[in-house]
Amino acid sequence: MSTITVVNPRMAVSMPAAPLARPLPDLRGARIAFIDNSKVNADLFLGRVKPLLERYGAQAGATIRKLAPKDELTAIDFSQLERYDGVIQCLGD
Repeated sequence: MSTITVVNPRMAVSMPAAPLARPLPDLRGARIAFIDNSKVNADLFLGRVKPLLERYGAQAGATIRKLAPKDELTAIDFSQLERYDGVIQCLGD
């Protein structure tokens, strides 16, 4: 008789909830950075969002483009993002 192993793909470890970032009080003067995950149309989305934000007084800042969607941001990326008041992450497709 052969043995069958059943694997449960659910994550067994529960993660603590992360607090939400405080909303910006106003877009006027806010410096906004962007993360492009490199999926199809992510750049098109950001190309449309940036002018809208600027229309409301925000300053569009740097865009960090990941080489592949699975890639994690580096410590250098995070240090660059810390300079901004807000970050918009685009998930394309």
